[in-house]
Amino acid sequence: MNGFPVEWLHLREPFDHQARSRALVETLVAALPSRRPLRILELGAGLGSGMRYLAPQLPEAQQWTLVDHDPALLAAVGEPPGPEVRVETLELDLADPAALTQEADLVSTQALLDLVSEAWLGALTEWLVDRRLPLLAALTVDGRVHWTPEDPRDTEVQAAFRAHQRTDRGFGPSPGSRAAPVLSGMLARAGHRVSLARADWDVGPGFTQMLSEMVEGTARAAAEAAAGITQPETVRNWRANRLAAIEAGSLSLRVGHLDLLALP
Repeated sequence: MNGFPVEWLHLREPFDHQARSRALVETLVAALPSRRPLRILELGAGLGSGMRYLAPQLPEAQQWTLVDHDPALLAAVGEPPGPEVRVETLELDLADPAALTQEADLVSTQALLDLVSEAWLGALTEWLVDRRLPLLAALTVDGRVHWTPEDPRDTEVQAAFRAHQRTDRGFGPSPGSRAAPVLSGMLARAGHRVSLARADWDVGPGFTQMLSEMVEGTARAAAEAAAGITQPETVRNWRANRLAAIEAGSLSLRVGHLDLLALP
């Protein structure tokens, strides 16, 4: 899987944390064992954003194993988010969930499911069910994107962007915005109790850097996937209009995500 720039991960973290479902975390905490310390396995951990969000809401004594394929990200995780939180990092290619042999009370992840393949989601389901582990998987895109004000080119550009999301990120073709419902169905059929909750980014006009990154990222991905969906000129004009709206202080954005909680 291709890595993400450190700057982008830092930029998105406050939006991630604000969006995540607290109700699902409360349900999770009530179902966790009283073992001390609580053992959490974080997949695709990046800079540890998921840990920083979740750790203050869990029982104090915790042992986190942060798993990622990118050693540079793991090296930049920083200090544990609490005096009774122990953290270790594990550099590992997550191509096969069965390679994970660590003992855990909880598996968590953030912004990962829409990057992997349907086959990988099936392998994750089998691994979770075999070990009777709960999963908290946050911030999976669900295809809902609303720019304000609207632009007549939004539909075409977003269709091309969604097509790009379904490309192979190193795990095989991705289900993209279908990832959370696909995994939900797999886990439910295997006997887990699954809940989904909306976890939307709301990016107001004042957040110009985030808006600019979203415009540039959307335009870049849409241009790469434009064939048969839209035209390069359409993407260029859309981008120019959106950047002008940021400059004028009139652009805002909502990006739909789903949080998923699965309990054995």
